[in-house]
Amino acid sequence: MKSNETKRRRLAGSASAGVATETEDVPHDDAVSRRLEQRMDLTEANFQREISALKRAGEALLAKNNAIESQLSCLQEENERLKVKVFQLDEENRKLEAAFKIHVENMDWEYDATDPPSDSYWEDQGYVDYEVQFINEDFFRKAKEQSEKLRRGTFGLGSAAEVLQYGDPEYDGLSLIRHDHTMCSHWREFCLAMKTWNFSSVRGTIERTIPYSLSICNIELSANVLNMLRECIKPGGMGYVEELNLTRNNFQGSDGINFAIEIIQSQTKMTEFCYERNPADREQDCQRLFDAIVSHPNIIKCNLNGLFGGETNGHDYLVHLLRKDGIKNINFAGCGVSTNGQSALFDVIKLHPILDELNLENNKLNDRDAIHLADALQRNRTLKELELQMNEFTRLGEETLKKAIYDDSSLNAVANSNHVCEISGLRSWGFLHGVNFRVPYERSRAQKIFRLLEERNKEGTNARHLEGEMRGDTLKILPLTLAAIQIYGEYKAKKVKWQDNGIVWIEDAAPLSITYELLKSWNVPVL
Repeated sequence: MKSNETKRRRLAGSASAGVATETEDVPHDDAVSRRLEQRMDLTEANFQREISALKRAGEALLAKNNAIESQLSCLQEENERLKVKVFQLDEENRKLEAAFKIHVENMDWEYDATDPPSDSYWEDQGYVDYEVQFINEDFFRKAKEQSEKLRRGTFGLGSAAEVLQYGDPEYDGLSLIRHDHTMCSHWREFCLAMKTWNFSSVRGTIERTIPYSLSICNIELSANVLNMLRECIKPGGMGYVEELNLTRNNFQGSDGINFAIEIIQSQTKMTEFCYERNPADREQDCQRLFDAIVSHPNIIKCNLNGLFGGETNGHDYLVHLLRKDGIKNINFAGCGVSTNGQSALFDVIKLHPILDELNLENNKLNDRDAIHLADALQRNRTLKELELQMNEFTRLGEETLKKAIYDDSSLNAVANSNHVCEISGLRSWGFLHGVNFRVPYERSRAQKIFRLLEERNKEGTNARHLEGEMRGDTLKILPLTLAAIQIYGEYKAKKVKWQDNGIVWIEDAAPLSITYELLKSWNVPVL
């Protein structure tokens, strides 16, 4: 019995001791947990700091890399510029070497043509004084000067394209200078000099980039002269023909067409071609010439004034030429263009993306064509100059074209008119003569709007017209109109001319009067 009690006391004591031990271990575990959490927080904070430091280092490296790439890009661009400059300098050096070599080779050269005949020689052939002077100055003197320049090596050294020219394309008051046997030796000296320059040998290889223009105007060219010219301007030489101008040369048969086609096809860098007042006798020759022009990769300016004589209608040829890629400037005066009621010509003009100048004077366009042309001008905004004199327009046709340029039926119509194209040669236009002439689009539009406001102001009808045109929405249009009047009026106050040709439409305009009229009529305080 005693032993049982003793045993129970021992067990109770052991149980009490176990509870006490567990109670004492709890604070110890909490402390460990806190320490672990603190260590984890500290580790995480250190880790975050390291990440931030790495990010900053990465950003710094990225910025440095971007700066290096930018510098590298600049250096590459500078390197490319230097390469271009070195190439240009090398080309210039080669040109100078070629010029020096030509000069040395021709040091003993002398102009070996016969002396020009006396003035009486030409007078006996029917030439008057100023025509004799033209022969002496524009043929004999130029033949010698240009031959010397070619032989001495100074031709082609300038920055601009060189010009080899006989006669003046702008001078129409001369009789044709007929070919004469006294000219042959001068043509020969010029062509030999040209051939010597063009085919001179140059160190290494050279980029053939010396452009020049060849212009022969109002001088008859015989078959023999054409053959000499062919030989000296063949491709593969020092230079290339950038512009070829053959004006009024009285070619025999197909000689002129054949010569022109040969030069066009061989000179692929040519940009301008003129074959003016050299009528073609055969339609087959015309077709061959047009095929050569249209297929040429770089011709953008073409003058074929007077190519079609007699009853030939140049309409289809003109449409064909307008469809050539890159064409910007066409002179088709005196080519018998008649549409016969077709709209093909005007459809091409309407949608042409780069056409800049078009000369259609002295053709057979009529009032019906004026309707189609006016419609084309409402769409086209690239054509800047259009020549129409000496066609078959009546006053009705001219008024139709006027509406395309200055439609004063409403302010919106004026604003939507064509402010780019200057039309020349219409006699009934009065004050519109020269409108759109070489002025910015905005200024041309402004002067037309201001003129309409000024004309209406004389009758005090601006507000009534504007309310009708804007359907009563005057509150929106008022500030715009007043601002426009102020802007346009400032030109008058500063005495700035609207155009370079001396026409000043707004000299007597009254911006203050127009403003007063609108404010009074529109009852601005109520608005």
